[in-house]
Amino acid sequence: MNGNGAANAIAILNPEAGHGKGRKLATTLAKVFRDAGMRIEVLVTPGPAEAARLAAEAADDGYATVIAAGGDGTANEIANGLVGTTTALALYPLGTGNDLARGLGYPRRLRDVPAFLAKARRRAIDVGELNGRVFVNAAGVGIAGALAAIAMYKALPMRITIDGESRDGRHLIVVASNGRYFGGGMQPAPKSALDDGWLDLTIATELGRLSTLGALARLYRGTHHNGTTIQAIRARSVDIALERRVAVEIDGEVIHASEVAIKVRPGALAVLTA
Repeated sequence: MNGNGAANAIAILNPEAGHGKGRKLATTLAKVFRDAGMRIEVLVTPGPAEAARLAAEAADDGYATVIAAGGDGTANEIANGLVGTTTALALYPLGTGNDLARGLGYPRRLRDVPAFLAKARRRAIDVGELNGRVFVNAAGVGIAGALAAIAMYKALPMRITIDGESRDGRHLIVVASNGRYFGGGMQPAPKSALDDGWLDLTIATELGRLSTLGALARLYRGTHHNGTTIQAIRARSVDIALERRVAVEIDGEVIHASEVAIKVRPGALAVLTA
């Protein structure tokens, strides 16, 4: 890993990742890397939300690199354990979306990943933080569950405060993007960068059903912003106040909240990238 941790790396494997792909790798992942000239240890997560604890312990133990063997949810958990440390996050992307791997230029074929990591370089990237929990790709309100159902989604009354300036109204979605990709290749903010010190907000007001369907289709191409009903705004913080608890999505994971506080933490996470 370009001298930055090939001999001092540990993989944290989510056995549930990739529709069971992770379970099959539990006994063979160390060999996969050994065949590429790297000796790594492999830990299997004992349950949900355990990867963050294991990653934090690995950082405390002095590992230079923690490899997230799983999907974006596993990467998110491990990022929560590593943020603010000098230990770098690397990926062995087993998920269905793999948005972070796409954003960091990882190869599409899994068999190419060990050789990629052997030459990878360290880079400091920003993270977002929502109600104290770190996210790497994107987080927001109004996008939880099956995104295709957005056509049936009703806009919610919200007070949105962006870098201290408030606006009230009914909104369909508010997404804060740190990375470019989200939800398996959607591009809520195609101009966003992982290391620019900003969050890129996508804010959609109430739309008709056909307009919503059209916007959803354009989301994959990143051409959905129109400056009026769907706006793109750069910010360092956004607070959202709602009348009731609603689903809030963080890197694909769902929580529920009526108050949402999002901010950027510049350069807070080390990663291995192309």
